[in-house]
Amino acid sequence: MIFVDAIFMHGRLFPNRPAIMLADRLVTFGMLAEAIHWVSARILAAGLRPGDTVIVAIDNPIRFIAVMSALMRLGIVVVPVHSSDAPKVALARAVAIVTDTALAAPVGLRLVMVDDLWFQPNRVPYPLDPHASDPGRLTLLALTSGTTGQPKFIPFTVEDLDRRIRDLYRYQPAPGTERDLLLLGLSSQWALAQAARVLVAARTLCFAASAEEAARMIDLYQVGTVIGSPQQLSALLEALDETPASCASLRLVKTGGGRLSPQLLERIKHRLSPHIVSIYGSTEAGRTAMASLAMLESEPGCVGLPVPDKPVDIVDDEDRPLPAGATGRIRILIAGGGQAVVPDGLYPDRTPGWFHPGDTGYFREDGLLIVVGRTDELINAGGLKVAPERVELLVADRRDIADCAAFGLPGPAGIDQIWLAIVPRGPVRTDELLAWCAGRSEHLAPKRILVVDAIPRNAMGKPERARLKARAAGG
Repeated sequence: MIFVDAIFMHGRLFPNRPAIMLADRLVTFGMLAEAIHWVSARILAAGLRPGDTVIVAIDNPIRFIAVMSALMRLGIVVVPVHSSDAPKVALARAVAIVTDTALAAPVGLRLVMVDDLWFQPNRVPYPLDPHASDPGRLTLLALTSGTTGQPKFIPFTVEDLDRRIRDLYRYQPAPGTERDLLLLGLSSQWALAQAARVLVAARTLCFAASAEEAARMIDLYQVGTVIGSPQQLSALLEALDETPASCASLRLVKTGGGRLSPQLLERIKHRLSPHIVSIYGSTEAGRTAMASLAMLESEPGCVGLPVPDKPVDIVDDEDRPLPAGATGRIRILIAGGGQAVVPDGLYPDRTPGWFHPGDTGYFREDGLLIVVGRTDELINAGGLKVAPERVELLVADRRDIADCAAFGLPGPAGIDQIWLAIVPRGPVRTDELLAWCAGRSEHLAPKRILVVDAIPRNAMGKPERARLKARAAGG
């Protein structure tokens, strides 16, 4: 397994080089390699065995990486989740939850508690499964965000995960940056792959507990790259308004998981770095397309150029390819076709198949991919199909609105009306806001406003529109 083996190698070559930095502590590659050895013995002593599937609910990033690395190296299948989601995970093949947080385990699952003793030196020998690193063997089950349908567990073999890490190397700009600040939660597959890429390269991985802490760490640790969703980058920029930080060390901003508004793009360019790379992808397909700043600025919805080894088509409702300029459904050829994991077995079928992420778009004549919207989120307002992101852009430059998300709900006549949920920074008159939006675009203007304390979002920062719909419908 590339990234675990690389940690051990760096632990011997560069034992004093920082591997992971938090605001108040750091772990060197030597320390991390030793921790993986110590944790491996503890895992087997807890009764877990190669071939088992376990849910890992550890929010501390240092502990999480050490435990996850040890589990994978032993041939135990890992299911990473946030600790708050662990009791709700329904996965028949799981035998235990490995956590450092007091929580209620679902019926039928053991609770394996990780404490400080797991990270204390021990010389207990432990066996390794000779088949743990077989390329086709299952090593990770990643839970999707649900934006491509119902949340599901996507299987990753050893080769799948190693390929994702290699892909990040091939398209990694700004190689001179030595420290990467990861704003993403490690329960997402994209964050896991990014973390592994940094460690394999013997660079330093930084984590912050809040946007305010991230703002301070950039200057303190001379961070070169920031990686986060548009929502996380927006929160960082707001924190920088109150934090005296120059961010002069930043060389690159990498983002994905949502669309950057023109206003947010401008703020990132001027306050963080003009070197911006936006990634279009999914848990199922991985990195599918990449866009530079110039591409992002060329047209709304531009997600850039498809990566060379990821065939992408635009097709009609009969799955027939469409020519450049024609809008249709996006499909991507990937190993396993984006299918959920089967109940049993450690060697899943990875036969290539077409995966439909649920997006609509088109190719320009110059080869750039434009995403128009999501087929399941388009608002059918009296026959006019409206992407919610276009509604949100109407208020993107209003300083009295901290966050927003658009969605559709049937009105009295049974026709979808455009709703806009907002998080105000202060008093906002909804009638004035409706009139202001109508003045900017009659077709995109919302008909109803829902005021909320916070927009519900998943781990990648994407709005959970179904929850907003349920709240609006209920009152």
